[in-house]
Amino acid sequence: MKPKAVQFGAGAIGRGFIAQLFHESGFHVVFVDVLPQVLQALSERHTYTIHIVGEDAHDVRIDDFSAVDGTNRQAVAEAIAECAVACTAVGAKALPAVARNLAAGLELRRERSGAPLNVLVCENLHDASNVLRSLVAEHLSPDVRQEVLSSVGFVQAVVSRMVPVQQPTGHEDPLAIRVEAYKRLPVDAHAVVGVLPKIEGLEPVVNFAGMVERKLYTHNCGHGTLGYLGYQYGLTYGYEALEHPSIRAVLNEVLRETSEALVRKHGFSPEEQEAHVSDLLRRFGNRALGDTCLRLARDPIRKLAPDDRLVGALRLCEGEGVDPIALPIVIAAALRFDSAEDPGAQELQQRIEGEGVERVLHDLCGIRADEPAGKRVLEVYMRRSWELRA
Repeated sequence: MKPKAVQFGAGAIGRGFIAQLFHESGFHVVFVDVLPQVLQALSERHTYTIHIVGEDAHDVRIDDFSAVDGTNRQAVAEAIAECAVACTAVGAKALPAVARNLAAGLELRRERSGAPLNVLVCENLHDASNVLRSLVAEHLSPDVRQEVLSSVGFVQAVVSRMVPVQQPTGHEDPLAIRVEAYKRLPVDAHAVVGVLPKIEGLEPVVNFAGMVERKLYTHNCGHGTLGYLGYQYGLTYGYEALEHPSIRAVLNEVLRETSEALVRKHGFSPEEQEAHVSDLLRRFGNRALGDTCLRLARDPIRKLAPDDRLVGALRLCEGEGVDPIALPIVIAAALRFDSAEDPGAQELQQRIEGEGVERVLHDLCGIRADEPAGKRVLEVYMRRSWELRA
């Protein structure tokens, strides 16, 4: 029998990325989800298709999988007790529910075999692996808690495959999904317990903190730049923003600033970082993904937090002696993001209207109006000009 891989979450990342890696590595994938329509489709169909779009366009057929209702704790526990590896890709709000099921499965696993298990944590959440570990610990019996936790690796991953919001036509397989070809999955080598099974695309990394910051301050920051400036220029798609001369000038400078800071802090070679940025820009230009500026910009309150992609990148640059010239432009554009389609944008504008932009800049971003970065952000915000100036 094939080894089993339990995948918590059958959404864009779980179904459109991690399942592909497991499938290509010879695993039977056990999806755990709670959405009735997803469970029904997975249970009734014996296959679904991942559409790789872009330069290397092709289809990947996924079969040999099963589905378990996440509300059936015993069934989930049985799957965890006998699997070779597990993964979560459910979103931060769903982690508490996953933790309860995972704890039950780990206790059952201890009773039956005691074999170690590594859980790949693919969540867009700061310190997600420790968050999940703490949540699981709360649901373990006190008398076995330490024994169980010592045999589990909560292995954080950096997910960089771009999976845009799917645009169903109503005439296609409801499980089909469009993604880019990129399929590298760096994970924290130090968090692994025992030996990870061989998994296609998985890359244990020693300098994982550097990898996390590079994803946040290169990939996510770059996407934010395209999203917020693209919105200000009235563009629809991220690739249109990439091709806009004024936006591209700001983006190039943003990536120069963050790259220099990352090289100084984490010891990446300049050549390696340059190659990473070059590949990222090529991927940003994938028209077939249809990634919108709205998706790249949505949820500005989270993305303007002090440790997130924009302000965090600015503070990284300051800390490494790199003068951030372009990043304040993007932060100002994010503060002006007022899309009626995004509740977070509306909440942000209500706060600015009620409290004033200087107060929001301080309370939300952690940037004082009288510090150099604050002065730059406010100057750009007031003049509403997004051009890069010498």
